Amino acid sequence: GRAAGEGYDAVFVSPADRAAETAAWIVRGSGRQLPEHGVIPGLAGRDATGGSPEGMAAGVRALLASVPDGGLGLAVGHTPFVERAMTGLTGREPEPFAECEGIRVIQRDDGHLEVEEIRR
Repeated sequence: GRAAGEGYDAVFVSPADRAAETAAWIVRGSGRQLPEHGVIPGLAGRDATGGSPEGMAAGVRALLASVPDGGLGLAVGHTPFVERAMTGLTGREPEPFAECEGIRVIQRDDGHLEVEEIRR
């Protein structure tokens, strides 16, 4: 949360309690109040595709659409679904993520997505 340097405009978590706890710690670290937030079953692979790379990528794109322009969103999910989202977004399969690792997705003004791995 401190590394973000500012508060989040939207927070999304999977249905697991541990995802909500992780998001809460990150938001506390930012020193800001909890913004608009929601529980997203798709972050746990509970979508029509069963968490396929394509389904996870579509879910990430939908979340990005709900973050205000120029805003910062936080989504907390689980392995292997984070890896599947990256595969669906980039076409390349990452090595499995460890605890507190994941991806950063930036949507540019032209709609282009930049996806980078966050590793410890």
